[in-house]
Amino acid sequence: MQHSQREHFWNTLIWPVLWPLLLMQATLVVLCALVVWLVGWVSPGYASWSISLWLMLVLLTGSSLNVAAFLMLVKSRAKHKEERLMQQLVELEQHTKTLAKRVAITSPRQTLTLDEPSDERPVARLAEVNNVLSSLAASIAAPSSAEAVTNETDDAKTLLDDLHHQQQQVRHLLAGRDRAREESRLKSEYLGLLQRETDALFDRLSEQLNTQVSEDCRANMLEVRERIADIRALLMNLVQHRDVPAESSDQAPVASSLRVLVVDDGPVNLMLARQMLENHGLYVEGVSSGEQALERQQQSFFDLVFMDIFMPTLNGLETTRRWREVEAAQGGRKSVLVALTANADNMGQQECLSAGLDDLLTKPYQPETLLGIITTWFPEANGASPTR
Repeated sequence: MQHSQREHFWNTLIWPVLWPLLLMQATLVVLCALVVWLVGWVSPGYASWSISLWLMLVLLTGSSLNVAAFLMLVKSRAKHKEERLMQQLVELEQHTKTLAKRVAITSPRQTLTLDEPSDERPVARLAEVNNVLSSLAASIAAPSSAEAVTNETDDAKTLLDDLHHQQQQVRHLLAGRDRAREESRLKSEYLGLLQRETDALFDRLSEQLNTQVSEDCRANMLEVRERIADIRALLMNLVQHRDVPAESSDQAPVASSLRVLVVDDGPVNLMLARQMLENHGLYVEGVSSGEQALERQQQSFFDLVFMDIFMPTLNGLETTRRWREVEAAQGGRKSVLVALTANADNMGQQECLSAGLDDLLTKPYQPETLLGIITTWFPEANGASPTR
């Protein structure tokens, strides 16, 4: 750094003035030597030490004049450079004062002033400006650092608030989940209790039917037992509804070409039966009376019909007899009719088979029981129903 400063000083101030003077000095020496040689060659007798002395005095005077001219030129050039330096220094001081005032306005706590230097030397003034600029840089960086710290603190506080809020939400969700589990457990217990009570009532009615009762009483008890069987089927599906999809997924897929008709006057049982069968890709229709079933027979052919026995006006047995009469009159394929009843004793089975039913399904029934009926009567993998 110091070597480069010397080279800059030499190249800027000394050398531009020195080389013309050196050239003039060399020219003067050459002229003096030429005069001495000419005098000695023209008049050798006249050459003496006096002439040489005078020539040396002339050479010394010329050299002194060259040195004086050199020093004056250096002084002039240095003065010019100093004026430019002072001008730039004054402008730098003015800009520094302006910057200090602006910093004082934006940050009142920062009071920076550029005092008039007691030493007028440029180096001292530059040192003063440098000190002020260093203070300004520090004052500008300090608020930025403080602001950055403040922003980081705010961000951390925001993150903590969000984390606290999320923790509260998680606690609420966990509490809600626990409440839902407890409610589900209580509902399952209530449904299980209700199922046990209906099972006991169903068994009690079955025992009463085996005693000596009048025909009217028997008919009423059979109807009541049929309704209780519907309720048992509903309760069983409600209690075991979570196990139904897993069990159903293990069953072999049923061909979707089969057309199934469910005849049941109970809307809940009708809905459950349709849902069980449709979940296995079957086309299912449902009606709630024997009259509607006979109307659907005239409109379309059904491979399989689940027939509820106890229905008002036209019960399942009479509907089956009329269904078979229509098939006999039309000829062709016959539907597989399966009875849905709670009366599964020998007398009930014989009565169903005599009416034209092909099979009997006891209430309450499970999804695998329905699928077992389909597998028994329609074992073909392609879903084509056999001709009967």
